[in-house]
Amino acid sequence: MTIRKRWAAPALAVTVLLAGCGGGKAQGEEIDEIKVEVVDGAGQEETASEVVSELEASITWWTYPIFVQDEGKEDGAYEQTLIQKFNEKYPNITVELKVLDYLDGPDEVEALLALENGELPDVLLDEPGRISAYAKEGVLADLDELFTEEVVSDIVSEGILSACRNGDSYVMYPLSGSNYVMAFNRYMAEGSGAMDMMNWEGDRAWTTEAFEKALELLNTSGFNSGMLYCSGIAGDYATRSFITNLYDGSLMNEDMTAYTMDSEENRQALEKIKEWMKKGWILNGSGSSGADAVASFVEGENSYCLLWSLPQAISNAKALEENGVDVVVVPYPSADGVPSLEYMLNGFCVFENGDEDRLQASRYLVDFLCNDEAVAKENVVRSGAFPVRTSMGDVYEGIEEAQIYEALMPYSGTYYNKVEGFEEMRVYWYQMEAEIINEEYSVEDATDSFVEYANKTLEKEDTEEAKGTGDTEEKGGA
Repeated sequence: MTIRKRWAAPALAVTVLLAGCGGGKAQGEEIDEIKVEVVDGAGQEETASEVVSELEASITWWTYPIFVQDEGKEDGAYEQTLIQKFNEKYPNITVELKVLDYLDGPDEVEALLALENGELPDVLLDEPGRISAYAKEGVLADLDELFTEEVVSDIVSEGILSACRNGDSYVMYPLSGSNYVMAFNRYMAEGSGAMDMMNWEGDRAWTTEAFEKALELLNTSGFNSGMLYCSGIAGDYATRSFITNLYDGSLMNEDMTAYTMDSEENRQALEKIKEWMKKGWILNGSGSSGADAVASFVEGENSYCLLWSLPQAISNAKALEENGVDVVVVPYPSADGVPSLEYMLNGFCVFENGDEDRLQASRYLVDFLCNDEAVAKENVVRSGAFPVRTSMGDVYEGIEEAQIYEALMPYSGTYYNKVEGFEEMRVYWYQMEAEIINEEYSVEDATDSFVEYANKTLEKEDTEEAKGTGDTEEKGGA
């Protein structure tokens, strides 16, 4: 697929890597390709960059390989061109670049944190989960001055703003993101009439009532259902979004101090899923993984899949074509038709170093990379995600597959991944699902047990104790 976008920049062709979730390969998600052509703006004259500041400083910028490189170029080549453009406006700020890998990079930063005199980077491009952990260590500078009223009002959702905060301060400046969605087999949806239950206006948001009617039509027409998989943590964000949205519930309370799967709304959703499963409208996937659900959908076996993203569409394009599967993407249904979606997010943090000149130079770099008209849109495209700023507009102009994801960005909800003990909670999550759909425990008992054990992970000492005793593998009644 070729996406064309005009900028006042030299013509180039790149291959954009679209990461399935924050953290890239470290998260076990596939990294996929999409051809993007960036062409120079016709009739536009290049203008010399004006010097913004004469501030003198030397800073380091560490980044994971989030930006796609031009064909044949090694990691960091594109970032070096950004530094060159930055220096046209800030000629006396020296930026030293280091590209981390997803496997060893987090440990490298943690090792420096453990050293009393560890030389931490000045600027880091990463995801909110790790950045939040660094903020809790007290090693990040606040970026409040970058979050002007104009910027705050321009960010597409409060959920993204909350992901950037630690307490009352902003510690991450967002660049791009992407929501997770579900998909239907177009032939089956059209053949059953389920397509008529879906919303085709704008962002395609729809209700649980309409979704239930679509499931009934698919089943009545003899098409195989999709599955609620829960054999492990991979792809669990999709099942959380699906379940909590059905009756407008939430995973946690508003201040993220307790889990709320025992709420009336969430219990209603789980009881409804049990009802659908008994009717055959949704399949028991307790022995299947997220990858199994995707594979079954791509092979044309299932009418819908709860786990979908643009990268999966691209990586499976050949198989989908061979199997005659045309994909229809929609957000997760919700009772009120206003979903709250989980998502991946890319952004920058600045480490506190006690040197005001270096701190200011670091803020200049972050602001330039995210907001300068010469590079900001291309940086979003090369990150394989979508703008978090409304004013940036449609960076994938004319590409339907991309536009639906852009349209859904305002529905980016609370970013739960940054809470203490999140990884331990994920184990309890799929155990709870399996217990309910296999009728090992009632919805009430399973959700009570989940909340009890998940809440323990929110306290650091309890989390570390659980790790030491193997508590994340077995939790008794849930």
